[in-house]
Amino acid sequence: MVMLAAGCGGASGSADSSATKSSTSSPPSHSPAPPADKGPQCEGAATAKGLHVLRGGSEALPGGAGPVLYREGGSDGTHRTATLTNGAGSGTAQSGTESWPVRTGQSLAVRGKAFTVSQICTYRVVLTPKDGTTVTQPPVPNAVDPHWPDLTDGRLRLRWHVPNTEIHGAISAVLKDVAADPARADIAVTSRAGGGASYTDARIGDTLEFAGRLWKLTAIDTGDGNPSGANPNSGYVDLQLIGPSS
Repeated sequence: MVMLAAGCGGASGSADSSATKSSTSSPPSHSPAPPADKGPQCEGAATAKGLHVLRGGSEALPGGAGPVLYREGGSDGTHRTATLTNGAGSGTAQSGTESWPVRTGQSLAVRGKAFTVSQICTYRVVLTPKDGTTVTQPPVPNAVDPHWPDLTDGRLRLRWHVPNTEIHGAISAVLKDVAADPARADIAVTSRAGGGASYTDARIGDTLEFAGRLWKLTAIDTGDGNPSGANPNSGYVDLQLIGPSS
């Protein structure tokens, strides 16, 4: 999850039990937790320039090469890998979908357009066009815009099933599910400008990317299993702003 998630939706960090809360009621049901990601969180040049394809999200590549989805990821404790497909959608492969297992530094050709896989992180893959094409990232909400996201001490709180939406509706982030043992969360981000993501089984300490920023998942409250927006015990996650995504 991000940090984006164990099973390579995000980099696994050591869970801080003091930041994890649960109510006396049973947390919502959830599939068994995948193994924690072995790391490293990122591999490749930290200053890599190119198109950011976020975990579980698709991006339209320059030159009309079509959408590419970061569908799966993994690590052996030393190197990261990722699986990209040429389909947009929820992260599931469909009939006729091409798939490319990639490593950092690898060349990738998509419909005649050549790229270098400059960086692989739990939360993104950076693709750099080999022909020098300048990649324009999706527009980011104004950093001083008081409407989205609303931060408290640099922290964004997402409550279960309550979308946190930018004032113009361009970006929306929602906590779709929370679970315990270990505490983890499913977070979805949609954007009309691109840059959507789906971080599954994100754990405390994971990094996520959305809205042109990096966020660290610092707390997960599993709540009481009732996702009602009016329920103060419905569960939440806290995301601490790290800084720009590039």
